Amino acid sequence: MRTKALSLFLLLPGVADLACADELRLRDGRVLYGKVTEENGALAVETREGTVRVATTDVTARRTDAQLLEAIRELAKGQPDTPFANLQLALQCHAWALDGELWRRLDELMAAPANERERWSRRIDDFLAQLEPELLPRKYRAAATEMRVEQFLARHREKDGAGKRAARLALLVAEQNADKELRVQARKNSDPARRALAVEALVRRNTAGNTSFAWRTAILDRDDDVRQQAMVVCAAAGASTGAVQYLAPGLTHSSALVRVRTAEAFGSLGDPAAQQLLVVAGPTAGSGLAGGGGTSGNRAHVAFLDQQAYVRDFDVEVASASLIADPKVDMLQSGSVLDVTVHGISQERVRIVRAYRSALKSLAGNDPGEDPTKWAAWLRDLQEAAKNPAPTTPGGAANEPGSKR
Repeated sequence: MRTKALSLFLLLPGVADLACADELRLRDGRVLYGKVTEENGALAVETREGTVRVATTDVTARRTDAQLLEAIRELAKGQPDTPFANLQLALQCHAWALDGELWRRLDELMAAPANERERWSRRIDDFLAQLEPELLPRKYRAAATEMRVEQFLARHREKDGAGKRAARLALLVAEQNADKELRVQARKNSDPARRALAVEALVRRNTAGNTSFAWRTAILDRDDDVRQQAMVVCAAAGASTGAVQYLAPGLTHSSALVRVRTAEAFGSLGDPAAQQLLVVAGPTAGSGLAGGGGTSGNRAHVAFLDQQAYVRDFDVEVASASLIADPKVDMLQSGSVLDVTVHGISQERVRIVRAYRSALKSLAGNDPGEDPTKWAAWLRDLQEAAKNPAPTTPGGAANEPGSKR
């Protein structure tokens, strides 16, 4: 039997702390769940929707949070650790306002492999979308979309469990007309985990233009994890069709950073179509960079000059019977002008080649080697091996492409 050590939860202002919630059954048939305190002979029950005060004499039965937790554990006895079982237990925890146990059950539910959750995905999403009172203070629930999106993300922490993250994601996906604000947050929010959550919500919403926004995030975001997560999310959601062609110009961009990030995005995406593009771009990885590359267009000059004024001549004019000498001043200029062609820094080329090589290794599961000029032959060998699998050795291992036979 699985057990849980109770812990105190510090929640944000406006969100009811129902980690410890009692059950009160009243004479009029109502059942209240919440944190109970005594006030002048009456009971104040702090529920998700606010505080309810009832007379002590109106209470016909009461179960403490410890008794409710014990009941949950009894329900869990003998049940397999499956997504469906954890979903049912989470539903019961929600009904009894046992938030701490609710999130623990949801963490276990989300830890299950995606293929095991697939069968129950609609029911899971529907339930997660009901958890707004647990995640958003009451004063923001009727706020404008911009404020709601901002507050959902402001309460997200990287250390939060998978259950809370999944619930916030489901609520952001269901939020009406939230695409504009999610894009703003995905670019401007200072917290990487919140930007990643906003990007995933955009992909899951499946609004026109959201997938290409996520693809651009894989190049533009300043955090490595966010860039990688953007591509992983697209691949998992089936939103990667066209990504390779969309991002391909990045391999020949004038910025070395963009080239590196494009290769990293291809590696995270896992689309074999990127292999040919990386192989072709490899031999010219350092050419055409801004301020480098050795082409005739990348020229610059610098001048070191010394200027000296001197009187070149005089013009004689007659004015009022007087002779006036008018000097003609000129400028003597000396020095040197250097006109150069700027070549790319070799370290940048090495950095780009390493990124291309790493992406190819990730995509093919095979190292193409250090020399980009040999990558085309390496790729042909891989493709031939895929068409004509090599016979296995007596020990059962197949000869790898490029290995000596």
